[in-house]
Amino acid sequence: MANDAFTQQALAADRRFQTRLQNALTKVAWQVLEEQNTVPNHAARAQYAHQVVNNPTQQALSLAPSFVNRPNVINFATTYDFAVGGVVTSAADADLESQLNTDWNELSGVI
Repeated sequence: MANDAFTQQALAADRRFQTRLQNALTKVAWQVLEEQNTVPNHAARAQYAHQVVNNPTQQALSLAPSFVNRPNVINFATTYDFAVGGVVTSAADADLESQLNTDWNELSGVI
């Protein structure tokens, strides 16, 4: 079954997914903070990275509803796992991080 608004918003509301997103956000944020300051738009990218590092929980909560519709999330199966007792996605951590890397400039306000 294909993902839809219902499956993806259930995923966005799932605490386990929010924790995974929080982890992916902080991992990418630290990579941005460690990049050379000659990287295009580094200042804006680093400013957003500081926001993430300073409050990863809030950043993940605010990003989750839209992030679940990005290609590296919505293109993987989202299902309900009765053993886990929650919504799960087959998107791996590397998929989440890759999508964040792709989106970082937009998230930073660089267009």
